[in-house]
Amino acid sequence: MEPRRRERRVIAIAGAAALVAVGLNIAFSAVVAHRRRKRRELPGFTAQVNLSAAAIKRTTDRIISKSRETYDSVAAVPLDKVSFANVIAPLAELDALQFPLVQACVLPRMVSPSEDVRKASAEAEKLLDSHFVLCRQREDVYRVIKAFTVKGERIGPEATRFLQFLVKEFERNGVKLSQSKRKEMEKLKSHIDALNLKYLQNLNDFTKFLLLGEDELAGMPFEFLKDLEKADGKFKVPLTSYHVTPVLEHCKVGSTRKQIAVAYGQKGGKDNVAILENLVQLRHKFAKLLGYTNYADFAIEPRMPKTSRKILEFLEEMSEQLSDVANRELNILKDLKIKEEGNAQFGMEDLLYYIKRAEEFKVDLDVGEIKQYFPVGLVISGMLKIFQDLFALRFDEIKDVDVWHDTVRVFSVWDASSSDLLGYFFLDIFSREGKYAHTCVVTLQNGCLCSNGTRKVPAAVILSQCPKEFDGNSALLRFPEVVRLFHEFSHVVHHVSNRATFSRFSGLRLEGDFAEIPSLLLENWCYESISLKMMSGFHQDITKSISSEACQSLKRRRDLFAGLKMKQEILLCLVDQIIHSSENVDIDDLIKDLHPKVMLGIPLLEGTSPASSFPRIAFGYDAVCYSYIWSEVFAADLFVSKFKDDLLNQHAGLRFRNKVLAPGGSKDPLEIITDYLGREPSLQPFIQSRTRNSL
Repeated sequence: MEPRRRERRVIAIAGAAALVAVGLNIAFSAVVAHRRRKRRELPGFTAQVNLSAAAIKRTTDRIISKSRETYDSVAAVPLDKVSFANVIAPLAELDALQFPLVQACVLPRMVSPSEDVRKASAEAEKLLDSHFVLCRQREDVYRVIKAFTVKGERIGPEATRFLQFLVKEFERNGVKLSQSKRKEMEKLKSHIDALNLKYLQNLNDFTKFLLLGEDELAGMPFEFLKDLEKADGKFKVPLTSYHVTPVLEHCKVGSTRKQIAVAYGQKGGKDNVAILENLVQLRHKFAKLLGYTNYADFAIEPRMPKTSRKILEFLEEMSEQLSDVANRELNILKDLKIKEEGNAQFGMEDLLYYIKRAEEFKVDLDVGEIKQYFPVGLVISGMLKIFQDLFALRFDEIKDVDVWHDTVRVFSVWDASSSDLLGYFFLDIFSREGKYAHTCVVTLQNGCLCSNGTRKVPAAVILSQCPKEFDGNSALLRFPEVVRLFHEFSHVVHHVSNRATFSRFSGLRLEGDFAEIPSLLLENWCYESISLKMMSGFHQDITKSISSEACQSLKRRRDLFAGLKMKQEILLCLVDQIIHSSENVDIDDLIKDLHPKVMLGIPLLEGTSPASSFPRIAFGYDAVCYSYIWSEVFAADLFVSKFKDDLLNQHAGLRFRNKVLAPGGSKDPLEIITDYLGREPSLQPFIQSRTRNSL
């Protein structure tokens, strides 16, 4: 589930972080007044999930007003009178009380059936986001907080961690800068944002296509060709990923694959390369203003590795350890090309095609047939049972709760042994117009302990776009959709398992690379027979689950050519890390140099520049592209070490829930995982488990 830019956003989508304090004691009466009729209350849950456009605006205004009052009251504390009670506790308490109200304002943008409500929510998000940044730039409040840190009042370890995060958030927003330097910082941010948008706009405006004859598209499925427009007796192939990927996977003509790959690799062109180089320089200036050596160290500081140097060492070690298996994989592909095309040089344009051919030889799997075994209702019920059994939980559906659409289902989550209420989740999984288009998790309320001794319980929404039932028949899910749902529901369980005291450390407000580890760990259950059979059943006879052979094929397909696939990802992550940790790097020269070294001698396609069409580096994941690989490695170690031999071992699951999920962000994540494993995490489980079956 989160790059620097998204961390400034209000909505806490899985893996995203950071909602700052917004104010105490907002009157709840205005929020409650919008209700059309009395609905069932949820104990420990205060978020409203069905606000009108007018109510969103009123609540947003009150949030901002009360937030200013609260910050003013903290700023007014005399420096010689500072204490935890009058400085830190109010800031922690307001976060706990107001987070659900903020989410009530910004969630409708993603889910409301009303266009007016969605617009009001989007506007609220912009206003609140801007306000939160201004809050963290207040020198008067920062001065009081710093005075408390000097005082040396004894507080607990979680409170100490909260204080450290608080101070760092102010400092990363430039509060220590002079007025002139702060203005410079704002100009840099504005310039960076404008270039980000320009880079993306260039990609979106790219509308080129190639005209190719039927013989040049030999091997392409009829379904692909019939949807293409024709011009001058040839097929018009748009240079979009939707069209390019199938050609690179299926076209038997090597020259066509190369032509398509080169044309697509020029997307964005020299203009985007220049924009990216400019962006990198501006980011370095931004980081140096704040006292960092380079931009990478700024971006990585709040994450698990802490420094760019550690990431570079990690990526280089990964690349080296994968080289042997990746070489064996590449030789298999080269042999296939010789058999099919003769002694032509193997290039990047050949990777997808020959991986697909090898998959056909090595994996007996009919994707269309597999889909018949995953009716959406059965997948959901099986998924819930797996999580209940593994983590000693109980899910109870609650009826007659106020929701934003009649297809939304609400569940309470209980500890199966103690019968303690742990939290709630909302299932909003069916497609409809105006709804957010991707599968994700949104937090509605954070778990925390309030000053009056009561506990707010965590609550979250899982969003998806599953097809609806048709003529009484349950819609079917493609296997990747099953995996995505399982992954995102893992975030829900992570969130509701939280037992941290502070709202700031609730389940999904974590370091971006830590937030994804539990979900990537639990994805493994989607590739094992015992759990897949619990989520599957033939749509015409649900007692007939997916076969063990099909389960093995799904896992084998995931792992096939894992070394080469990971090498490509490592290459891009190295480029991202090097350009953001060094100055005056010629990006094109860097890629030309790195490409054959990482990709085992395969040269960069002549005339292309990955830097021109790599939106993750340009926008959102700048300097943190590494995080997915990092999280995968940690997840593989946890799976192999603790779960692989007994997937439904409730003792192991409960220990994981209590040791890894429950602390949320209240402890250092590396310490949490090291303590749980009894040692430092290792690369080897990932290397061995993913590459054992790759050939």
